[in-house]
Amino acid sequence: AAPALVRTTVRICLAYFASGFNTGAVDHEADGSTNSGIFQINSRKWCKNLNPNVPNLCQMYCSDLLNPNLKDTVICAMKITQDPQGLGSWEAWRHHCQGKDLSDWVDGCEL
Repeated sequence: AAPALVRTTVRICLAYFASGFNTGAVDHEADGSTNSGIFQINSRKWCKNLNPNVPNLCQMYCSDLLNPNLKDTVICAMKITQDPQGLGSWEAWRHHCQGKDLSDWVDGCEL
């Protein structure tokens, strides 16, 4: 499959299992961090929330991840995939998408 198609299927699978395609999803973790947006990006490392002492590697507020315009969210997710953990950073990816045939996610799409 073409690389763009592979990236698209990965994002669709991840978005479905992370948030059910809900751009406004916020999940509060026991450690006080939050997972925000369609990809449920965590505030411990990737975005700025109430805690000023986080790395904020995506250089954005976690609330920005709730925007239905996904441009900044996708840019942040791409940064996460370049991290050594890569897609393994997402539990949803590890449990539902990794190693699976993802072609059904885009079957019939003109990509």
